[in-house]
Amino acid sequence: MKRESPRVIDPAVQKLLVDRPYFYATGMERTVHAYTKDEWGIGGSQPSGNYSVHTTTGLVVVTALMTIPALGAPLMLIIALASLNLILVIFGLLGTVLFTGGWLLGIGNLRRELRATKKRKLKGLPKPRFALTDDQARAWFESNPPHIAITRENFPDSTRPFPGDAPPTPPPTEEPRT
Repeated sequence: MKRESPRVIDPAVQKLLVDRPYFYATGMERTVHAYTKDEWGIGGSQPSGNYSVHTTTGLVVVTALMTIPALGAPLMLIIALASLNLILVIFGLLGTVLFTGGWLLGIGNLRRELRATKKRKLKGLPKPRFALTDDQARAWFESNPPHIAITRENFPDSTRPFPGDAPPTPPPTEEPRT
């Protein structure tokens, strides 16, 4: 019997999280913009991921601060191995994995943000600051001239019915007991 990894995400959930055409946000003004996943970068509220740094400057500072321990931890590991000190070897391994992994994650996110910035500049989009729900974005696009179609594909998490959707079926009523 083959065991599945606990990190495997159900394809239906993966489609809901990642495979959507747009994420919606405002910049510093009240205008709502539609961003693709590649244009989002490290925007205000993340559509995916679990990042606590929301600005490029903050990410540069955190990554720069991670550089020193990311270089020092492998050095400590080498010294610990040479001196055969088991406790230092464990701390060296732990520090190497954590600090170097965090540093590489920061570098990867900086590169992703730079690519997203270039794509946003080509379209004239501001940096996303405040993420919106599909219902909030849909209401804004319905009241302003939309540049995207108001469809279930573009607003998959909208709770309001779309034109052409089947009307909701009322819940069954129970007959009174006699």
